[in-house]
Amino acid sequence: MQSRTKSLLILFLLTLLSCTQPADTLRIYEQEKVMMGTVMKIKAVAESEEEEKTQEAFDAAFRQIAGLESELSEWQPASPVSEVNRKTGIEPVQVPDAVMTVTEKALEIARITGGTFDVTFKPIGRLWNVKERTSPPPLDSIKTVLKLVDYRQIELDTLHKTLFLKKKGMEIGFGGIAKGYAAYHAGKVLEKHGINNYIINAGGDLYVKGKKGEQHWTSGIQNPDKEQQKTLLAFSVVKACGIATSGNYESYFIHEGTRYHHIIDLKTGHPARGVKSVTVFSEDPAKADAYATAFFILGYNNALKIVQEDPSLAFILIDDKDTMLKSPNIEEFIRQ
Repeated sequence: MQSRTKSLLILFLLTLLSCTQPADTLRIYEQEKVMMGTVMKIKAVAESEEEEKTQEAFDAAFRQIAGLESELSEWQPASPVSEVNRKTGIEPVQVPDAVMTVTEKALEIARITGGTFDVTFKPIGRLWNVKERTSPPPLDSIKTVLKLVDYRQIELDTLHKTLFLKKKGMEIGFGGIAKGYAAYHAGKVLEKHGINNYIINAGGDLYVKGKKGEQHWTSGIQNPDKEQQKTLLAFSVVKACGIATSGNYESYFIHEGTRYHHIIDLKTGHPARGVKSVTVFSEDPAKADAYATAFFILGYNNALKIVQEDPSLAFILIDDKDTMLKSPNIEEFIRQ
């Protein structure tokens, strides 16, 4: 579930990098804007005399994100996705290449995860709406909206570039995959402008490439128990990849002593249990974004089976007993 923010925040910071290069030649440039319902931040390394060129690259990357948002957002009434949702059960809608590509990715992940990740989740997501609820929805309401959640009812015509939701009342939403897709393409824009060392932060989900001087970029995993401020695990990112986290601490309400969070198991219609957080690493940030949701619901053993079939993915999972579990290939992406 995304939230829309109408305000726009632009922040441009220039700071010296502490590394082995001379301090007057290497700088980190950083800028952020509110886009896609979150804060999109770009951080990049460039030579000190390239400030104007770097700003041009940032502007182009943010334009790319804005363009993709206008196509992929279900919150903008004029977007193709909103038109698909209006025409559900009525007729197919012509959609641009970005919508085609993201839908294809989403359908592939839905098939691999047995529908655990499903972009037709929107009716059940709206029903739970944990930011406003104080108690769980009625069971009969859950059963009713679950009938509208089924990725197999998505009809994608790649020849005519149309998208159709076959069952009246269905809705599609790319909130669980679009930010990673946009981050990847923003990164490609930076590279066209000669910037190859950067981090794109899409509301906490990252796309990391290159280094900051002679050092790797660093990141970490937050403790799911918010009263514990200490980072659970810090690491260096040694491979270009997307990094996405799903956790039960991000958005929730407490009812009669039980926490109800926003990550819904579509088989039960209730928040998934057994896991506190999952961080997924992937060469494709869109996949990291989507599989973070899926692995949270699937749990360690089922997530591990998927990684064994697709080693372009890796993960770190914290279960409800505070045990940290890692896929065996994690060191291809990070060093602790």
